[in-house]
Amino acid sequence: MPLRVAEFYSGIGGMHYALKAASIDSEVVRAFDINPVANDVYKHNFPEIRIMQRSIESLPMSLFEGLKCELWTMSPPCQPYTRQGLQKGSEDARAKSFLFIIELLERVQRKPTYLLVENVAGFEKSDTRAILLRQLTRLGYRFEEYLLNPLQLCYPNSRTRYYLLAKRCAEPRECAEDEQFEPSFLHDVPGADLIQPAADVDGRVDFDKAVWNHDKVRKVKEFLEPLDEQTLELHRISGRTLEKYAWVYDVVTKDSSRTCCFTKGYKNYAEGTGSILQLEGVVGKDPMTVQNTRYFTAREIANLMGFPQEFAFPDSSTIKQRYRLLGNSLSVSVVAVLMDYLLHRM
Repeated sequence: MPLRVAEFYSGIGGMHYALKAASIDSEVVRAFDINPVANDVYKHNFPEIRIMQRSIESLPMSLFEGLKCELWTMSPPCQPYTRQGLQKGSEDARAKSFLFIIELLERVQRKPTYLLVENVAGFEKSDTRAILLRQLTRLGYRFEEYLLNPLQLCYPNSRTRYYLLAKRCAEPRECAEDEQFEPSFLHDVPGADLIQPAADVDGRVDFDKAVWNHDKVRKVKEFLEPLDEQTLELHRISGRTLEKYAWVYDVVTKDSSRTCCFTKGYKNYAEGTGSILQLEGVVGKDPMTVQNTRYFTAREIANLMGFPQEFAFPDSSTIKQRYRLLGNSLSVSVVAVLMDYLLHRM
């Protein structure tokens, strides 16, 4: 029988596509997300799936009991944990729904056998992580934590993220409310062929030095789309913008083997929101012009994140909305590898 899956914080369907990429015989019983624009994209790609567009904590207990799902996937809001934010953790109102799910794991009679959680690098230092791990320990889950980057799978996009895999196969153990868990993050998935990151003398991992220039990482040009003149015009960078912000952009070429993490602020902000593409010349030597420099399209960013070609945005979505949704989504390629390990070998 297909594995029954509940997809919390379903967004544009990244977890769903990861299940497909991992060839998991599964049925997404219900998807949950409060973002109507994200839900429109999800429905466009998976019209048969029922989406619950309400805050999770407002839903009745009977709904969760009725799911009867073996796998819960979760990519909760990252704002409480991001390095650029205030890092308020569980004190942030946006952490409320995830804390509810952590509590729900104890309350629900039919507990999931498997859990997969994705969040930003920074979550691993939060108090929410400690709350989650205490609950998993009390309920008899064995868990593993990862910090992984798509570059390790030869995708030329740097997007380091925290992942937790949990399987209910351990002896439940009581733990104190203030019990802490030593950081122990894996950078390799058993049975998968990942490029290993380097570590400095203190053991801190540096994905950039080890992976960005690795021979195995694919070239950006493999992920680009042929653009007609109208689409190209929409993605050109104006001369005024180049003159003002050229020095802060991360610039790559078709032959580059990396791009920076694309965030929801891509195109709205120049610094730290994702790379731009110089079509001709040498970066840092030849000037960037309106003709030879452009933004990546949303489709190209989706390619870099591992979304399959059949994934599509509805025509009703704007370019800005597409960038925001992708910035809030996940690396399908990385999650697929973790799905396969969690369900077959962990």
